[in-house]
Formats: sequence, structure tokens, C-alpha cells
Amino acid sequence: MELSLFLSIPAAIALLIASEEIISSLFGYGSFDEESAKKSAKALFYFGIGLPAFSLIKVFSTFFFARHNTKIPFYISLISVLLNIFISIIFFKEIGFLIIPIATTISSWFNAIFLFIFLKKRELFSFNLIFIDRFIRILIASILMGIFFNYLIHFFNEKMVYEEIFKSMYLVSIAILGLIFYILVSIFIKAFKISDIHLKY
Repeated sequence: MELSLFLSIPAAIALLIASEEIISSLFGYGSFDEESAKKSAKALFYFGIGLPAFSLIKVFSTFFFARHNTKIPFYISLISVLLNIFISIIFFKEIGFLIIPIATTISSWFNAIFLFIFLKKRELFSFNLIFIDRFIRILIASILMGIFFNYLIHFFNEKMVYEEIFKSMYLVSIAILGLIFYILVSIFIKAFKISDIHLKY
């Protein structure tokens, strides 16, 4: 769970900060005009909010699967899908295509929260002080990365506008710099240790 949050939280922050630049750099060429890039960027923004939930669902589900209990994750997933469809249908005319990523994010957080609730009720999962301490450090490292990443996006803003040809190169460079900064800060404040990636049996 620590590893999933360590990866998903900064990724979500990066998507929220630079959704428009990411879409423009990756797809803003040819028939994919500037207006299309802006609309797709909004969808990516809302998907970014749900990114930590997507990873938590995978983590929480394994607790049930390891105990040969597939019913609870299935029923919760089924309700989440129905919730997703219901929200999308009800608000599609009012909001448009953006309701699809919004509904997906809402239903994903619903899924993750209810999986956690069932785990707590069955006493299959609990937080300890080590996790809480590490989680706070991950949040701090992610926020600092977000500030640095936001600075880079604004600093190279003129190089990443829709009309620029080599904007994807700047995006990759910024992403690499942001990743390096995040890892260094995480190691410095002990939000992450190299030994964490080694499985111990």
C-alpha cells in the first residue's frame, strides 16, 4: 500500500498540474486541434483525481482474493459500475462527455472506500504508526514535487504551447526532472528507502 501511494499520489498531482500540457504535447498535432486538446486535458484532470483510488482498489482486493473471497470485491465492483453508469446517464446532457471521467473517479473512490470498510469490519486490515508516519512523509514529498513541477511547467510554458513542434521533448525532460526531484526529496525525508523495493520472506 505504501508503494502504491508512493507512486500514485505524485502521479496524480502531476496530472492535475499539467493535464493540458501533457495532452497537448502527446496528441496536439495534425487534426487534433487546440480545442480538442483542452477538452481532453479536462478529462485527464478528473481521471487524475481518481488515480490513487485505482491503485488502492488493486491493493485492497488482494486481501479478499488471498482468502478465496471473491464475492465481496465482485459485488462492490458491480455496484461501482452501476453507480458509474447512473451518474453518467443522469448528468451527461448537463455536463457532457466530462461526466464520464468524473463518474469513473467517483465510482472508483466508492469502490476503494467500501473495500476498506469491509476489511476493517472483518479485522483484516489496520494502520500502524509506521504507515501513518510514512504516509505523511509521502504527502510532504509529493507536495514539494508538485511545487517544483508547477514551477518547471510555468518556466517552460512558452516551449509547450500548442503551436510548438518539440513540446513533447520538453514534457519528457520536465517529467524526468520532477521524478528525480521527488525521489531525492523522498530519500532525504525518509519517505522512501531503497530497501523498500526488496521483498523479504
